Amino acid sequence: VKNWVVSPKTVHQVKCIVPVSIWKLGASSIMSEITISLTRRGFCAAAAGIVVFPLEVRATDISPTQIMQASYQATRFKNVRFTAGLSLRSSKGTRQNRSLSGVAKIVDGGALARLMRFTTPADMSGVATLTFERGSSRDDLWIYLPAMRRVRKLVTANRADPWVGSDFSYGDILGHKVSDWTHKLSGTERLSGGDCWRIDSVPLTSGLMRETGYGRRRSWIRKSDYSLLHCDFFSVSGQLLKSATFSDFRVLDGSNGKVQPMVMTMQSTRSGSTSTLNFKQFDIGAAVMNKEISPEALNK
Repeated sequence: VKNWVVSPKTVHQVKCIVPVSIWKLGASSIMSEITISLTRRGFCAAAAGIVVFPLEVRATDISPTQIMQASYQATRFKNVRFTAGLSLRSSKGTRQNRSLSGVAKIVDGGALARLMRFTTPADMSGVATLTFERGSSRDDLWIYLPAMRRVRKLVTANRADPWVGSDFSYGDILGHKVSDWTHKLSGTERLSGGDCWRIDSVPLTSGLMRETGYGRRRSWIRKSDYSLLHCDFFSVSGQLLKSATFSDFRVLDGSNGKVQPMVMTMQSTRSGSTSTLNFKQFDIGAAVMNKEISPEALNK
């Protein structure tokens, strides 16, 4: 069997038959079956004079970088309108609940722009952040604080800062570019009932380590749909800083393999605090205007 096609799509189990000449065993093997893991674009070639036999062929030529890229693409949508709740819980158990709404859009050049504005409580109402995740150039970050009545552009060093006082950093909200990190498969294991790749990612440069505050990330990527289920974040010295868990996945665009975790939880190892971002609505069908994801839209 040759000419296998491997692509970042959901792996399916199919039955395949192969020429008898490549399997030189006794007659007892004739009635066995072969299960081959293929992608949606994979195929089997059948020929005359064939038997089936026990063998499992896996898509081993998918690199860790390709896996991370497929996972990254799985949650990128052309247009999004959403509402969400942000719950902050301290190590002592006290809670703060916030509400927000936002829009996101992939703009010309492939940059992902995301504007989020808080609506409650009163002391957070109107606070807004805007992030531009750019593929080949520096990302951009802005924040609007109603009390100051001005839009402030943040520098790249602010990526490690807490996002509006939560356990998420601005870099976590912005996203971590696949090309900025080296990726290595460190193993496979089951997590939340699914088979996962476990991938370690290290920043390419010491500058990125300083900007993000991370010396390494360890990601658990579900094999069935490339969803990121869990991620541990480590300091430059190797200490575990915090852990993110992603759950309640919704298939929003099945034809393109697009899924969205509706619940994202970040827990700080140092402080013991936890922040949970829970999406209430997530609409990928409504268009988003460019003016809605501009710095000028922050104070409106």
